[in-house]
Amino acid sequence: MDTIHAVILGIVQGLTEFLPVSSSGHLVLADYYLFGGKALPLWVDIASNTGTFLAALLLMRHEIAQALTGFFAGLLRREARQREGWKLALLILVASLPALVVGLALKGVFERINNPVFVSFGLLLTGVILWTTPRGGPKDAPERVSLKDAFLGGLAQSLAILPGVSRSGSTIAAFLHLGLSPVLAAKLSFLMYSVASFGVMLLGLKDGLPDGVQVGPVLAMIVAAFASGYLAMLGLFGILRRGQFRWFAPYVWALAAWTLFTLR
Repeated sequence: MDTIHAVILGIVQGLTEFLPVSSSGHLVLADYYLFGGKALPLWVDIASNTGTFLAALLLMRHEIAQALTGFFAGLLRREARQREGWKLALLILVASLPALVVGLALKGVFERINNPVFVSFGLLLTGVILWTTPRGGPKDAPERVSLKDAFLGGLAQSLAILPGVSRSGSTIAAFLHLGLSPVLAAKLSFLMYSVASFGVMLLGLKDGLPDGVQVGPVLAMIVAAFASGYLAMLGLFGILRRGQFRWFAPYVWALAAWTLFTLR
């Protein structure tokens, strides 16, 4: 893979990981239409996710630090469990469990259906999820969110293992249905992503680069995904505040229809 190819895929990953339009689906379609449709190697997923993980880490650094310090303080001192950081850490852990279990159990199944046809049907489902999402509710702080809310948000995230189903779209939509405020729904979604993406990044560091893969394109993909992902997160906060989340639905429906009609 050359550097231009890597940068394009990095930008696609960065923009679509946090916007509710399915990053995995867009990567499959971008590769199919622009680069011949060969199956993307695992290192592409790892490198692009590393870039978006670093973007989430930068933007959510205060919340991540709060959750980490609150969690470890709560393990050491019972009185620390009354603080917001402890509750935030519990919410993230509970919300991350369903996708972990489903991902490990069904990873091979979903990899076999990761193609443009299944992506199109996943995009159609994503559109329905987005179009039926309310503006949110009054739960604007972690202490107002229950562990049941977090678990249901985690179940929504596990749905996004299906190709073409947006992870951020599913989780934010679920949280908005549960009465979370738009900003808190997005923050929890980004924090949940950070946990999952951190695992993907560790996998890449453990295995290293495959033979024949050059460092240059990998770094270019990470930088492109980082920059575009950071901008996408900032943009999504504004979109949610204005109540325009559902307006991504016509886009994913149009993309799905166009894909189904143009497949060779």
